[in-house]
Amino acid sequence: MKKHIPNILTMIRGILTIVIIILFYVDIPSKFVIILGLFVIASLTDNLDGRFARRWKVESTFGKVFDSLFDKILVISLFMLLLPYDIVPGFIFIALVFRELLVDGLKNYLLSKGAPISPRKSGKIKMWMQVLMIIFMLLYLIIPGNEIVYGAVVVSTAMALILAYYSAYQYMRTFYIFMKK
Repeated sequence: MKKHIPNILTMIRGILTIVIIILFYVDIPSKFVIILGLFVIASLTDNLDGRFARRWKVESTFGKVFDSLFDKILVISLFMLLLPYDIVPGFIFIALVFRELLVDGLKNYLLSKGAPISPRKSGKIKMWMQVLMIIFMLLYLIIPGNEIVYGAVVVSTAMALILAYYSAYQYMRTFYIFMKK
C-alpha cells in the first residue's frame, strides 16, 4: 500500500483541481475561502508526493509524468480563473503560461534526444512562488481592498515572474549546450 501513496497524492491534486475549477462557477457563501483551502491542500500534495516517492524509493513513470502535468494544470487553471478579477495585469499570466509551455517544449525535445534532464531547484522554488502568488490573490478576493494583502500579491507576482524566467533560462542554456554538440 505504501508504494501507492505518492501516486494517490498526485491523483488527489488532479481531482482537487477539477473541484476548484467547478467552485469558481458556482455561487455559494465563502466560495473563495473554500477554494483557498482546497488550493493549499492541493499544493501540499505536490510537496508530499515526490518526497514520499524518493524517501520510500517508489518513484514511478506515472508519478514523474502526472506530478508535473497536474502542477501545471492546477497553476494555469488558477491563472485563467483569476484573470477576470483584474488583481494583476493579464500580460503577467500570459508571460507565466508562455514560460511553462516553452520549458515543457524544451524538456520534451531534450528528453526525446536522450539528454539527461532533471528537475531544477529553481523550478521548484518558482512553483512555490506561484503558489504563494495564487494564495495571496485568493486572500485578496476574500478581503478585497486590503493593502497588505495586495502588497503581498505584487511582491509574490514579481518574484514568481523573475524565478520563472530564471528557471527558463537554465533550461534554454541546457538546450543551447546540447544543440552545440
